[in-house]
Amino acid sequence: MERKQNVTNYLEDYKKSLQTLLNLIDADILEQVITKLIETFTNGKTLYIVGNGGSATTASHMQADFAFFVRYFTKFRPKVRALTDNVALITAIGNDTTFYDIFVEQMKGNFEAGDAIICISASGNSENVIRAAEFANNHGGISIGFVGFEGGKLKEVAQIALFTPNPKGEYGPIEDIHMILNHILINYITKDKEFLSI
Repeated sequence: MERKQNVTNYLEDYKKSLQTLLNLIDADILEQVITKLIETFTNGKTLYIVGNGGSATTASHMQADFAFFVRYFTKFRPKVRALTDNVALITAIGNDTTFYDIFVEQMKGNFEAGDAIICISASGNSENVIRAAEFANNHGGISIGFVGFEGGKLKEVAQIALFTPNPKGEYGPIEDIHMILNHILINYITKDKEFLSI
């Protein structure tokens, strides 16, 4: 009975932490992100997505949703590339140069002015993600950050930062929010008249 009560209490606390974070999402910033993504796709440009660990799987999930889920709503297929998925390339870059450049090296020769990148980092302090945002900024792109906790450096570097402050919280709820943001974005965009007209 004691364990059951502990689990029940933990579940309630976790739900409260998620609800608190959901309430902190800034709708104005979310609208900016949606506008930039539709602009990117309308102009035939590419959306890149990066992250480490759990955020890497979120990046992969986002690519699947944006590149394939859209088929239910339109024949248009956005150009989307998660830089988290080529293990051979990532390990080659990490081994021969530095782990900090595993995303930037993939962007070189591919990233173009007008492209966008979503940089996912719960802490906002992942150096390879920050470098990817800076590369996009320096090459005529749009950098979007998904960050939590205190925001870290990525909050300052990203041109648009979706920031859900959670300075003393756990990683789990922040990563949950980032996945929820993915589903909010894809579900909203696939019903947007501008996107459907592409």
